[in-house]
Amino acid sequence: MSLRNKTPTPEFSLPDENGARCDLAQLRADKLLTIFFFRGAFCPTARRDLLAYANVYERLRAMNGELVAISVDDPATLLRLKEQLRLPFRLLSDADFAVSRRYGVYESDETDEGPQPHGEPAVFLLDAGGYLAYSQVQTGPKGHANPAELALIVFYMARNGGRYWD
Repeated sequence: MSLRNKTPTPEFSLPDENGARCDLAQLRADKLLTIFFFRGAFCPTARRDLLAYANVYERLRAMNGELVAISVDDPATLLRLKEQLRLPFRLLSDADFAVSRRYGVYESDETDEGPQPHGEPAVFLLDAGGYLAYSQVQTGPKGHANPAELALIVFYMARNGGRYWD
């Protein structure tokens, strides 16, 4: 499934790193939401990407933004990862890959590492109304959208009443 700009994204409810349920509506709550799907705690590239998002997190929050990262890792693994990297945002567990599939995240064909199945990186930006404003779905772990550049899109939306599209 491929999501289209200017359309609502699929609702979800997933456990966070502490096991608490987290709903898309709760995360969105009139905010400019960035959803980052990452390969998993096993992947050094994913760890680097998470740190890059941590570096722009306060800028996103200052512009009425929120960020959440999702992988197939279980909550205990996500909690260890969050503590190791000192991440300021929530990590959600999509253990059965169901939400990832609904968002069109590319399922990795690597079966020799990490939990199975696991996805390749993908990022989705939602405007204040919950409509998709930007997405990038990768077929491999390298070359994702730069978090600092994504922050510029959030800045634009924040200055445009929370909307990307007129």
